[in-house]
Amino acid sequence: MMRVGMTTARRLLVIGEKIEPLERVLPLLRRAEVTAQRVYSLGGARSLVQKERFDLIIAHVPDSGIPLTELVDAVRAKDSACRTSGLLVVAEPSEAAEVGSLLGRGVNRVVETTGHVDRLLDAIADLLAVAPRRFLRSVIQLDIWVGFGVKRILTVTENVSLSGMLIRGGREFPIGTKLHFELLLPHQTPPIRGDILVVRHTDRLRESVEGFGGRVLSFVGDGDTRLRGFLDAPPEVDEPEPLLQAQKSLDPVGS
Repeated sequence: MMRVGMTTARRLLVIGEKIEPLERVLPLLRRAEVTAQRVYSLGGARSLVQKERFDLIIAHVPDSGIPLTELVDAVRAKDSACRTSGLLVVAEPSEAAEVGSLLGRGVNRVVETTGHVDRLLDAIADLLAVAPRRFLRSVIQLDIWVGFGVKRILTVTENVSLSGMLIRGGREFPIGTKLHFELLLPHQTPPIRGDILVVRHTDRLRESVEGFGGRVLSFVGDGDTRLRGFLDAPPEVDEPEPLLQAQKSLDPVGS
């Protein structure tokens, strides 16, 4: 069942002709105070996402006149009002594998048209409920207590938000594992610290990322304020990947 916890109405943009599974859930969305607007062309979508904020964008693939890569570029453009909005793609089974390669690279979720309607409802609810997410490939240090010592790995994030992260590697950690993290942000020291819970492992073939999704449990000090400021700030044109700072800014292994 769909559960969308909201205190204000959310805005949904639908791109393309009628999407059969979505047509069945739109009445439920309206009762959950979600207002929907539909456009039928990439041109119409581009002008809207540049100047108007939508909490979630749903597109149907394939659909005439809407190349998905161009849509992703338009939504995630620097001057787009929807740069941090959720992007859900409803794909025909024959297109699902190709669309899956964009997961974590502009597309947040893919649901097949032949799937049960509950899968679409759950995806919509999840994306309407999560905090704004930003694509960031940055060094993250993960610690877990094992016996009388600490197991430590260095890896990288794919994207981050105040509520969670998509992280490469770490598949040896079972779902439910609690980890301490230290995350580097561009041009910032010290790293942001906190605790994260492993909530799912990625599907490597479908998402093109081998790793896990984690839910943030807590931050140390002003970490949440600093991360919120980073997420709200417009990205730099050539924002660096803070990989070379890793050994200087993170505690050395074994410390």
